[in-house]
Amino acid sequence: MMKSLGALMQQRSLAELGAIARLWGAPPPASDAPNDVQRLERQIRDPLAARTAWQTLDLEARAVLHTIVGPAARNWCVIEQIPERAGLAPAIAAAAYARLAQAFIVAEDLAKMQGEELVGQRVAFYGYSQPRSAQTPVVERAIAYVPTEIATTLYTVGRELGTILPDRTTLTLDDLLQPYRQGDLDQIGRRFGLTIQTYCSRNEVRAVIADNVSQADAVRYALTQLPPSLSDLYEWLITKGGRVTTDEVQARMRWDKPALLAALHTFEDYAIAFDAFSEGQRVVFIPARTFDNLRRAHARPQPQSQTVERATPLTIRPADSIILWDIAAFVASVVQQDIELTRSQALPKRTAQRLVPLLANEWARQSDEAAYRYLAQLQTEAQDLGIIQATNTEDRIRLDLGVKLDVWASQDIRMQTHRVVRRWPHNRAWHDQVGAHYAGWMASALSLTAAREALLNLLRQCDAGVWYDVRTLLRKLQEDDPFVLRPEQRFNGHGGFKVADDIRAHWDDTDAEVLIGMLKSTLYELGIVALGYDDDTLPATRAERNPDTICLTELGVEVLKGDLGLAQTPTEQPLVMQPNFEIMLLEPHMPALYWLVRFTQPEQIGRASRFKVTREALLRSMTDGTTVDDLLAFLARHSQQELPQNVIYTLHDWARQYKATRLSRVVLIEVDDEALATELCESAKLRELGLRRVGPRALATPEGAAVRAVRRAIERAGYAATTGTPVADASATPVAAPVSHG
Repeated sequence: MMKSLGALMQQRSLAELGAIARLWGAPPPASDAPNDVQRLERQIRDPLAARTAWQTLDLEARAVLHTIVGPAARNWCVIEQIPERAGLAPAIAAAAYARLAQAFIVAEDLAKMQGEELVGQRVAFYGYSQPRSAQTPVVERAIAYVPTEIATTLYTVGRELGTILPDRTTLTLDDLLQPYRQGDLDQIGRRFGLTIQTYCSRNEVRAVIADNVSQADAVRYALTQLPPSLSDLYEWLITKGGRVTTDEVQARMRWDKPALLAALHTFEDYAIAFDAFSEGQRVVFIPARTFDNLRRAHARPQPQSQTVERATPLTIRPADSIILWDIAAFVASVVQQDIELTRSQALPKRTAQRLVPLLANEWARQSDEAAYRYLAQLQTEAQDLGIIQATNTEDRIRLDLGVKLDVWASQDIRMQTHRVVRRWPHNRAWHDQVGAHYAGWMASALSLTAAREALLNLLRQCDAGVWYDVRTLLRKLQEDDPFVLRPEQRFNGHGGFKVADDIRAHWDDTDAEVLIGMLKSTLYELGIVALGYDDDTLPATRAERNPDTICLTELGVEVLKGDLGLAQTPTEQPLVMQPNFEIMLLEPHMPALYWLVRFTQPEQIGRASRFKVTREALLRSMTDGTTVDDLLAFLARHSQQELPQNVIYTLHDWARQYKATRLSRVVLIEVDDEALATELCESAKLRELGLRRVGPRALATPEGAAVRAVRRAIERAGYAATTGTPVADASATPVAAPVSHG
């Protein structure tokens, strides 16, 4: 009875198993244990192994194997019929058959036959049957057969050696993937990170895979996932026109058959190269469409190195820490004004309009819409940093100074910039501007987080003080990865690598404009880069024209490369106090800046700031507990010259005018006569309220008492209580509560 492949292999010795492995190009088994034998069995079922086996055979052996495994023979043949069917002389056929048997490709069996048909399970298993007479005698005949498990693979691969099948090297990638099962296609997609909708049919999945994997960017991506030796081999294959023989590969790489098959398997796992029999030779080839795409990609102009230094531009917009000055201006507004937010915790438009004149950012002054959006960004950033906070009092949401303001004020400009830059890539509330020529192609696929991170990484490769051409610098990002701003698009199987060329075509007017906008808005406003123009006249605004060149500042190097080191020691005397009560802060001394923001009237905040000491500012600071002596001591310690005498006298004069008052939130209880007021004060039942007389017929509770609690206590003591106005909750403003004896 004919046996299965597994049964035949279990009968082989370790030496025979090694011979089988060599023929099929598989690693020899370590032992004849069942697990090792089963592993070898799985390996020789593979089409790559079948091509190795066919490649090893001579022409006569191939003819005999075709005779046995072909459809006419139905995977078996009567041994005595082999010479005739193979078209060989009996002696030559016998010798070829012996070589096949010695290589364990074919096996023999004594089978029962009725006419030209097998009798028994073989007929049912193969599904072949021909009408035969029941009177035909059953005889035993010697047959040669190929185990069922490898017969189909051997037959299919063997057809490549003739003219029956088209040359595999001429097939499209979609055709090459035709035999792949759904699971195999899914595996290829996962290797490229492609996401394909689960409702797609196998044919649709195969088409998506073929469209994407044949792109040059997909191949480059795959090569980054492969070992360097395979990447080098693939690059060599490209230089050879996308086709070489396996003998050339083995000679160049000095590989044995198992190493060759392992490499071919890896290439096929990514569907970037395949093997085939073509023109009588076994070759490794790149599918035609894939090779054409690689050739076009190679022909594209290569970007210039981003390290090429440009001459100093004709006009320069020096970098400035505009955002830091505007955060300080926002804090100043919180100090000076009672800013009440809307229910959505946004600035009312009227309040925003009062803040705009203090802002240093030119973009915020272009329109009301730009101003509101920029102020909302500043508010969110300051709240997230803990510099200001929103508090809910008396059913109002208002802005107050935050608990982390002192920490922020103590940090130098480098550390403050570092904190903002560190939060920027993932800051959803932050609005970057776009370039002057932005077209908005497929804008929904853009990832601002990816764009910001890529731009920061690019700038980290730049040197301080060197001017770089903006377009050339950014094109480096595109050449390294066209999906740098669209990472999700690369993984979208229905877009994916096949839109890479479209992205390149629209790079200058969309993706590059997004990056340029970040450079000339956020990164310029943080003092990271300076902007250069090849014009004799500086553009009126940054929105009017894109910069031609950029230069990374010393501050940018320190912030981006994390080279902050020790905090810089600021000048001890950065102030100049003038007789007209103006204070000039001549440098960005952040502790002094935030002290002045809280206790004086800001008039201009920037790299050089101007403040004014006013009576209102002094009285406001005294309300918070700061004395005039504190203010004078600070000014004297940080001033470059003695304080003007008229300033000292006037400040003391203003301080003497300070009349403190204290507001308390109490519950006022009014009664009809003085006797009842006395009775309530002396009542043991109301002692826990802590009532005190504030008039002949009025009493008050301690500060913070809840109206409802007071009313319940009075009613439990036997008195009637009515509320002057409806009270929404216990935290509402207390009102007078008339009381009468029950």
